[in-house]
Amino acid sequence: MDTETTGLGTRDEIIQLAVINLDGSVLFDQKIKPTSKKTISPEASKIHGIKMKDLEECPTFKVLKKPLKKAIGRKTIITYNAEFDKKMYFRTYQLAGGFLPKGNWECAMLEYAKYAGEWNEYYKDYKWQKLEGGDHTAVGDCIATLDLIKSMANSIKLKRWYEFWIRK
Repeated sequence: MDTETTGLGTRDEIIQLAVINLDGSVLFDQKIKPTSKKTISPEASKIHGIKMKDLEECPTFKVLKKPLKKAIGRKTIITYNAEFDKKMYFRTYQLAGGFLPKGNWECAMLEYAKYAGEWNEYYKDYKWQKLEGGDHTAVGDCIATLDLIKSMANSIKLKRWYEFWIRK
């Protein structure tokens, strides 16, 4: 799953949401008219390119309850920065109603940080890495996240295969 939002603040909402499955099929991709927010921050709009006029005829989050329930259900949700996407999802749900996921949330960004292995001494944790290949649309960033997960999995499998044969 990935979201695009009106901004990063405590009153911001989701304005685009996408869900894909593990084979890359798009299960949900929709721009969403905000319920309470009347503007999109210039910084956010500069990143994802969405303007308020693009959302005038879009459904609200509440109206999307059934399609979101069908796309997400009780599945585990994987996002690139789960803390942010989960916070924005729950905030938008609180403002508008709709579907509340029951599954676990997992963070591909934190796993990729460990995989990349770049230590941040100040935070005493692995440094977050930029998502490569995303285009700052919800579905584009979903696909980039899935590609990253597959790449990490293939690299780990190859490393284990290599280590297995070296030990022989």
